[in-house]
Amino acid sequence: EVIPNLVTEETNALMTMLPSHDEIKAAVFALNKDSAPGPDGFGAFFFQHYWDIVKFDVFNAVLEFFTSSSILPGFNSNVIALIPKTPDASSIDQYRPIAMANFKFKIISKIIADRLASIMPSLISDEQKGFIHDRNIKDCLCIASEAANLLHNKSYGGNLALKIDITKAFDTLDWSFLLKVLKTFGFNEMFCHWIHVILKSAFLSVSFNGKSHGYFNCTRGVRQGDPLSPLLFCLAEDVLSRSISNLVTEGKINLIKGTRNVKVPSHTFYADDLMIFCKGNLAGLKALKDLFSTYALESGQLGKLHFYL
Repeated sequence: EVIPNLVTEETNALMTMLPSHDEIKAAVFALNKDSAPGPDGFGAFFFQHYWDIVKFDVFNAVLEFFTSSSILPGFNSNVIALIPKTPDASSIDQYRPIAMANFKFKIISKIIADRLASIMPSLISDEQKGFIHDRNIKDCLCIASEAANLLHNKSYGGNLALKIDITKAFDTLDWSFLLKVLKTFGFNEMFCHWIHVILKSAFLSVSFNGKSHGYFNCTRGVRQGDPLSPLLFCLAEDVLSRSISNLVTEGKINLIKGTRNVKVPSHTFYADDLMIFCKGNLAGLKALKDLFSTYALESGQLGKLHFYL
């Protein structure tokens, strides 16, 4: 209900047109040549170095997806590397799963990601700074710093800052919720179908001690390491961002007053972290708690947003 329909027919036409040979080549050479290869063993360096030899095979493989809206079995295979978050990581939640996909699939993902990135500033609310062109995540630090300086100002009900870490945010995102958000923004059936095919066609193996184990599919989440994933995540998170703004508009939470009664922004997003600044009255806190509970149920991130009164 909070997401506006912003994607026009012209934008949908640009998003779903067949990529030209130049667009495919640009995607190939934009990807990091030193990135780790996927299960097939061929990384970006191979395709860039031998481009004149392999280019027509690459063109045909990529265009097959855009014309048939399907992915061949094994094309979207990935090896998951578990990167420790701390030097003494001892449990699975202390590792970050990074997906290493077959390079030809990454070309498809990169083409769609580049197209999507070009329109993201017109879709995503101003409070989100990460992964969006012409926005700087450092602005979040400035906003948080300024707001923190105002917390101790005397105010009826007191001032409040909340920092919320959406744990395993990429891994727990519900696909049905994401697709519903895309359709509400106005993306057409073809684009939404492409995203669904990309998500459900992924098969994963886990790299452990230099060997790959298992071969299983996914039922939720977006993969870290895929150029499309941060953008899809931002689109889904905009539901939460706009919902918080609605609470302010409806008077359910009150903003902190700055110098000369200048109001501080209600919240700011940086990647999967959220900072909220508001008055500390009980009614406002209950409104936020209800919002988080609803969002957690809808987005699939149940149990990842902890809030106690």
